[in-house]
Amino acid sequence: MKLFQCLRCDECCYFDNEERGPILFEEELTRVKTLAKNRGFEIRYRELSINGVRVYRWLIKGYCPFYDKESRACTIHSMKPLSCKMYPLLYNPNTGEVLISRECRWVNDMVNSGEVLGLENFPDETRALEEALSRLYRIRVKVH
Repeated sequence: MKLFQCLRCDECCYFDNEERGPILFEEELTRVKTLAKNRGFEIRYRELSINGVRVYRWLIKGYCPFYDKESRACTIHSMKPLSCKMYPLLYNPNTGEVLISRECRWVNDMVNSGEVLGLENFPDETRALEEALSRLYRIRVKVH
């Protein structure tokens, strides 16, 4: 079994549509706003509710302002939001489905080579997903 390895392709850090930006929990929004302010810019966001939990859509058009195009790396990697940590896993709160994004180059390469992927291929990302689901549904979630 192959474990996910980020190819640093930038697909997860570029947003062609603001509605595809990451979802942030309240303290993540506060942290990202502070990090942005310290770097001389502001972020835009829109409040949402998922299962009665207040969350925020980070409105990004183009590259994430924390993505360094030269090094092809996240400059806030250790502090990035859960939705970024769980990528290429995507959660759809409307259907309850967890999807594995084919927009991720590693995923696409694996699927095209005949590899069958599941959550076990994404241990770190699954832990981030578990934490996000636990917070959204106020229950302890363990995916295995």
